[in-house]
Amino acid sequence: MNMKVSTPAIFPVALIAAVFAAASAGAQTVFNAMSAQDFQNDLTTASGNGAGTNIIYLANGYYTGNFNYNTASGDNSCLVIAPALGLSTTNITIDGAGLGREVNITCGGSAGNVSVTGITFLRDCGNNNYGALRIAAATGGNITVSDCQFLSGTNMEGMGIEIAAGQNITITNCTIQGFSNAGGSGHADGNGLTISGITGNTYIGNNTISGNYGSQGAVISASAVFTVVSNVFQGNSGQGLIFNAPGNPQVQVLGNVFNGNASDGVDIDTYNTLTFSGNICSANAAVGFSGPNGGTAAISGNTFVGNSNIGADIGAQISTVTSNSFQGNAAYDSAAGLNVSANTNIVAENIFQGNYVYGPYFDDGGGAYVSGGYFVVVTNNTFSQNETSPGGGGGLWIGGGDSSSLEIVSGNSFVGNSAAYGGALFFQNSDISNYLTGNVFEQNSAGASGGAIYAQLPTITISDNLIANNTQAAANADGGGIYLNPSSIAYVVNNTIFGNTAGGGGGGLALVTSGTQDLYVFNNIIWGNSSVGSGADVYLAGGGAQTELLYNDVNGLYGVWDIAANLLNNDPQFFNPVGGDYHFSLTSPCANAGTNGAPGQPLTDLDGNIRTNIFGQIDLGCYEFNTNAPHPADTNGLFTISSGEFYSYANAWKNGLGWTNMTSGPNPVPIPANYLTRAGYLMTNGGAYTNDGSARPTNWKLAQ
Repeated sequence: MNMKVSTPAIFPVALIAAVFAAASAGAQTVFNAMSAQDFQNDLTTASGNGAGTNIIYLANGYYTGNFNYNTASGDNSCLVIAPALGLSTTNITIDGAGLGREVNITCGGSAGNVSVTGITFLRDCGNNNYGALRIAAATGGNITVSDCQFLSGTNMEGMGIEIAAGQNITITNCTIQGFSNAGGSGHADGNGLTISGITGNTYIGNNTISGNYGSQGAVISASAVFTVVSNVFQGNSGQGLIFNAPGNPQVQVLGNVFNGNASDGVDIDTYNTLTFSGNICSANAAVGFSGPNGGTAAISGNTFVGNSNIGADIGAQISTVTSNSFQGNAAYDSAAGLNVSANTNIVAENIFQGNYVYGPYFDDGGGAYVSGGYFVVVTNNTFSQNETSPGGGGGLWIGGGDSSSLEIVSGNSFVGNSAAYGGALFFQNSDISNYLTGNVFEQNSAGASGGAIYAQLPTITISDNLIANNTQAAANADGGGIYLNPSSIAYVVNNTIFGNTAGGGGGGLALVTSGTQDLYVFNNIIWGNSSVGSGADVYLAGGGAQTELLYNDVNGLYGVWDIAANLLNNDPQFFNPVGGDYHFSLTSPCANAGTNGAPGQPLTDLDGNIRTNIFGQIDLGCYEFNTNAPHPADTNGLFTISSGEFYSYANAWKNGLGWTNMTSGPNPVPIPANYLTRAGYLMTNGGAYTNDGSARPTNWKLAQ
């Protein structure tokens, strides 16, 4: 039975108005289809009536057939297909019976819109190049597909949604499910979603696209603005999501899950601007996220875990990678956690843990491989338990650049990483300026040179670093803590290098020169290291244009310096080196023992304290003795933490907020739990406290 009425008797007018707010002016014709033949009759009538909007409501039932809607050129009619009032997706099923597309909508005009909602489609098209729902909308038309299911069964073939033309498209709250090859070797679902021919905006939100076999989850090859929010792309036998549109598209990928796909989780192949935030890329058989060709990329707040070939692979002109977690990713050739290349490249406040490069070649960057052209900053990251077996930089490989480049590695923690060269860090560049400052390197290991750091570059400043208990194993290599081979100038200033061991020479520091370099080693503690070869603390091979070893606490030396003077050989008297506290008290021989005129002199120490102390003198090592800095929670700096100060600090911690207190110097961001615990301990025990100059936050002790 086919009934045509002039007003919508069974579907809310408000919903139609919302879907077609921008529809062409004209009459509204409503159809109520009760059978498969009714449905086709209604589509045929609607395609030729020239009405402003045609609305077809489907009654409860199973519709078998291949249904077509095709308007003439110049017809700007709009089409809505929806369930009758009170029905849901599970009440209406359309089956193509293996003979073609189930619903094929083609609009010949320039402005007609299309909406399909609340229908279950069986992906039984007989060909995996056909979509169960195909829409070629008008050139200026808007497409909406919502609250639908696209399901594949045994031996069914067919894509879920196939979009061929239109201006803008919105796909929301749909399930696009493949059958995962239950039909045997000849079965292939087709892509879950294919979009081409869209000239404007594409929005994909709150969908599940999973289990598509012999194909991809979603393939989008056209859109000027592409937005993907809160979807799940899971268990597809190809890539979860591919976006490869011409031009300079704007892309946002927010809060999605890309899990267990048999290739890349998501590949955003082209973009002008890309925001990739709050996503989970896990257990994909290739790259978790790939964005190889773009302009400006902002990658933040994502989790990349357990991917089999790089957590994230990014190529851009400008890239910022912030506050992400890279854990347990693997790679065959390079960069298990993060591989990023950009002219301007910032990598900040990320966690790299347990990533592993296992290829047979000289492969680099277990945690991250970072390269750039002009400006690169790697700051405030944590690198732990990452590994590259045959190559360099268990935690981080950094390099690239040209003669005008600047690269900075600062404020990072490298603990327990391993590699063939540079257990924590492999720093290799040409004709650029490099700064390695304010980092912590502990318990890293290398089979060959550089238990913690391998640096081979023109000019470098190494300052304010703690380099402790790292190991270099090979007898024919050097540098338990640092292996340094500059081609021009190196400044090694105010570092603490302690407890490192070398199978070759230079338990703490190994310097290799060819007669043209300038080496300046000032104000360091290089003491308590050991080596099987020469130079328990410092090993110098060759002679530079100028080599100076001045104002250091150092013991075992090998090599001849142009100038070596004002050297101590005394126990630095660290507070607790076994417990990892390498601060010292005012009675240490390293206090006030430095020179204020060292080249490359840092302005602050590893804690952020001003370098010149109350005596106007610089200490040796990475820490300046300081008892003046209050706890960050003590906002007025009076060395008493009130309940109000504590609860403000606690509230900031609970909400993940940053914290600034100019009286205490730089503060860790976000607030560490042990800083909050210490503030609570001091507040509940009277609030008054002192600073004994030891490691934070236990340096703040109750006043006696």
